[in-house]
Amino acid sequence: MPMEKEIAALKDKLTEAEDKVKELEASKVKELNHYLEAEKSCRTDLEMYVAVLNTQKSVLQEDAEKLRKELHEVCHLLEQERQQHNQLKHTWQKANDQFLESQRLLMRDMQRMEMVLTSEQLRQVEKLKKRDQEEDEQQRFHKRKDHNRTDAEEEAKAPAVCAFAHEESSAQLSNEEERLDSTHGSVHSLDADLLLPSGDPFSKPDTDMFKDGLRRAQSTDSLGTSGSLQSKALGYNYKAKSAGNLDESDFGPLVGADSVSENFDTASLGSLQMPSGFMLTKDQERAIKAMTPEQEETASLLSSVTQGVESAYVSPSGYRLVSETEWNLLQKEVQNAGNKLGRRCDMCSNYERQLQGIQIQEADTRDQVKKLQAMLRQANEQLERTARERQDLEGALKHSAQDAGHQISALVLRAQASEILLEELQQGFSQAKRDAQEQMAVLMQSREQVSEELARLQKENDSLQGKHSLHVSLQQAEDFILPDTVEALRELVLKYRESIVHVRTAAEHTEEKLKAEILFLKEQIQAEQCLKENLEETLQLEIENCKEELAWLPFLSQLEATLREKSQQLEGLQEMKITWKNKKNKAQRLQTELDVSEQVQRDFVKLSQTLQVQLERIRQAGSLERIRAILNDTKLTDINQLPET
Repeated sequence: MPMEKEIAALKDKLTEAEDKVKELEASKVKELNHYLEAEKSCRTDLEMYVAVLNTQKSVLQEDAEKLRKELHEVCHLLEQERQQHNQLKHTWQKANDQFLESQRLLMRDMQRMEMVLTSEQLRQVEKLKKRDQEEDEQQRFHKRKDHNRTDAEEEAKAPAVCAFAHEESSAQLSNEEERLDSTHGSVHSLDADLLLPSGDPFSKPDTDMFKDGLRRAQSTDSLGTSGSLQSKALGYNYKAKSAGNLDESDFGPLVGADSVSENFDTASLGSLQMPSGFMLTKDQERAIKAMTPEQEETASLLSSVTQGVESAYVSPSGYRLVSETEWNLLQKEVQNAGNKLGRRCDMCSNYERQLQGIQIQEADTRDQVKKLQAMLRQANEQLERTARERQDLEGALKHSAQDAGHQISALVLRAQASEILLEELQQGFSQAKRDAQEQMAVLMQSREQVSEELARLQKENDSLQGKHSLHVSLQQAEDFILPDTVEALRELVLKYRESIVHVRTAAEHTEEKLKAEILFLKEQIQAEQCLKENLEETLQLEIENCKEELAWLPFLSQLEATLREKSQQLEGLQEMKITWKNKKNKAQRLQTELDVSEQVQRDFVKLSQTLQVQLERIRQAGSLERIRAILNDTKLTDINQLPET
């Protein structure tokens, strides 16, 4: 029947729809589970990566703080070295003052001895003096030439950064040489003014002794330019080097310098025209020009002797003004003084050599300190660049992590909403299924009732048709006799009329009943059709939602690509960390070298203090024997033997 076929078709469609819904639910749940697992793994990896980056950040910050502290310590050490250098300059300035005082005393002695020279002796001394001046000029010329050649070689080897400093040093060296030449001329003019005519000529040893004495007087202006060049090229104004070029025959046991000390050949008078603009104070000039009590006594003695001799007898030119005995005694004293002054001092030689080596080491140390500072600046710049790159990378990672977190939270919310919608759909589908089953049961019951009613009606129809035929047959079989009278006909009509009314009433009742059943069935069919359309619309919406969720799959591929990029950036950070470790090791090596240079500076300060103490003791000594005893008491062969001060 059409109704049964339609119901069977509806059942088949419902079954297919239910199967499709189950398949879609299973596929959707499977995809959501896979997506959530992938998101969980990605989120775990991101959290681990962020934790590793935070750890590296903290480690790099600690290392940067350590390097900053080390840099502050290095700056503090450099400041201390600068202060020690200033103290050392002050100490050597005092030493120069002492040397100037001793030189002044020697010049006074020379003046006394020149007062007793004859004109012939003065002429011989002048010849020797000129010859010594020529030799000194030749030596200075050779020294300057050798030093210029060595400077040219050093400039060829030196980096381009030091070229400007060497040019400045050479320019200032020329100015310094001009000033030194002027000082040289002034000292020579002073020597020429001090020469006085006297008596008989001296023997050859005496002239040699006075030659040495005059060379001592002239050695003050024979300033070597190599020491000034070296000090200017290095940028250090060491007044301490002024004692480097003084021969031990000039000052005896006071200095005792070797000829090896040509690199530090700057004398006390040369310190008056140092490139740094150093000048003697008024007190120092007064100390140089003033006479000591011994000199005053000697001058008064000589003046009294000279006045007595002149009043007694005025000798002609070319004769002595003293007696033979006094002359011999004076000659012996001068010879003894020359021997004492010309005696070499091992202690002073060792001091000078050690001072020379220490100054060279100090220059090397300062160069190393400059290199270390440059390397530290480069390391700090590299660390700053690394920190900036790390901060940028951390910001990008943080931003990407936040975006990923927002996306993951949005996807989780969508997944939760999808799960809620799926549950609602499942509940709605189960409810619709139950309603459909109930309606099917009701329809089955109504169908059975309708079939029963149809059977009953059929039976009634059959019975009615049978009765009608029976009645017709009976009527035909019976002889219908029309009534004769009107009354009988009226009764018969009324009877038939009542029968027709009853039959019509029954027919109308049956017709109404059948119409109601038909309307009910039509309404049921329409309700089933509406339910079917609703189910189709719901399934279509679910299919569209599934398609939208499938559209998120390319975003997952983008997340994977982002994770790969982050892993590459992590490898770059690890390489930067290795580079930073290498820089840290280099900084430690530089710190070790800086400690060594600091130790050298301390040794240099210790040596300068010891020399200052020795010079002070020598200055306070009253005689040459006392000076010799002081120098012999201290015999050092190594700087480590110096006492702590």
